Amino acid sequence: MMEMYEKKQFPRTAYDLDKMYKEGKLSFDNAVQRSLVWNNDQKSLLIHSMIIDFPIPPMYCNCIFEDPKKRVYDFLDGKQRIRGTVIPYLNDEFALTNVPPINIDEEAETDEDADPDKLIDINGLKFSELPMDFQRKISNFNFVIYYYENMSQEDCEEMIARLNGGKSFTAIELTRVKAKSFDKIKLLGKHELFTTALTEKALNKYTNEDIVIKSWALLNIDNPSFETKFIRPLIETADITDDQVTALEFVYNRILETYRDLIEAGDKAASKIAKRIVTRTHLLSLVPIAFRSINDNIPIEDFEGFVLKFFSGKKSASINDEYNRAAGAHSASPENVKKRNDAITAAYNEYFSNSNTLEACVNG
Repeated sequence: MMEMYEKKQFPRTAYDLDKMYKEGKLSFDNAVQRSLVWNNDQKSLLIHSMIIDFPIPPMYCNCIFEDPKKRVYDFLDGKQRIRGTVIPYLNDEFALTNVPPINIDEEAETDEDADPDKLIDINGLKFSELPMDFQRKISNFNFVIYYYENMSQEDCEEMIARLNGGKSFTAIELTRVKAKSFDKIKLLGKHELFTTALTEKALNKYTNEDIVIKSWALLNIDNPSFETKFIRPLIETADITDDQVTALEFVYNRILETYRDLIEAGDKAASKIAKRIVTRTHLLSLVPIAFRSINDNIPIEDFEGFVLKFFSGKKSASINDEYNRAAGAHSASPENVKKRNDAITAAYNEYFSNSNTLEACVNG
C-alpha cells in the first residue's frame, strides 16, 4: 500500500542551491541515487544549456524533517546535474569541453552570418573565467524542483523506478537501499583499498559496497551465501557494530598494504598477483584469512609470502584446484563460498605450519 503525497514546488537558482548545499540543507546521499557518472563533456553541455537557456528537466526531492525549521532536501533525482555539475562548476572545479560557440550577434540568423567577434568560444573556461553576462546567466538559472515531505524509503524507490521508465535497480542497488546499517557500509566502502585498487567503473557500480556487505557476512555468519536471496534479507536486519567496522578496517588495511607492496616490488609476477587479489571473488576469499593472520600476529611480509604462493596459479587464479573450481560457475552459492574458504584456510595452515611461523607468532 502506498501513501498519498502532495507534490510541492521548490524553485531555486543555481546560486541558491550552491549556498544551501554549503549550509547543509541539501543532501544527495539517498541510497536510491546512483553514483556520479557523467563525463566532462556531459557536464559541459548542461552548463552550456543554462547559458543559452535551454530547458532542464525537473528534479525531485524528499524533504526530511521533524522540526519544520530544520528541513533537508534529499535529492532523489538530479544528483548528476546539481551535485555533479552545477555546484562544482560554480566553484571552479572543472573547465568546459566540446561545447559549441555561443552566438551573441542578435542580427545574425546563423553562426556563419555572425560577426566573428560575437561568437564566444567558452571551451577551456572555468566559471570565474567566463564573461560576466554568462556567469550571471548560470548563477540565476532557475531550476524546476518538486518535493514531497517525509516520503517513505519504499515510496522513494518506487518513484525513482518510475522516473527511470520502470528500469529496475540492480541487485546491489536494491540491497544497499534496504540495508539497516547503510551508513556503516557506505563508510567502509570509502576505504582506501577500494579507491586505490578498483576502477571508477567498479566504484560506480557499488562493487566496493557489495564487497563490504559480503566481507561482513564472511566474518559474522556461519557458511554464508553470496546469492542475493540470502544477502538482501540478511543485510536488511543486520546491525553492524562499531567493533565489526573496526575489524573490517584492519582487514582492508592489511590487504591494501599487501596489494601496494606487491605492486611496488617491480616484479611482473607479483604485480599480476596484486591485481588478481583485488578482484571481487579473490578479495573476499582473503578477508577471513587476513582477519586470522592479524589475530595470529603474522607479520605482513609473511602474510604477503602466503598470498604470493597461493595465488601464483598459471592457468587459474590459485595453485589449488578445489579453490579454482569453486571460483568458477555458481561462485556465489554457499557450497562454493565454503569450498573456497576451506581451501584457502587449509593452504594457510600448511604454509605457516611448514615455516613454523604460525606457532611462533601465536605463542608470542
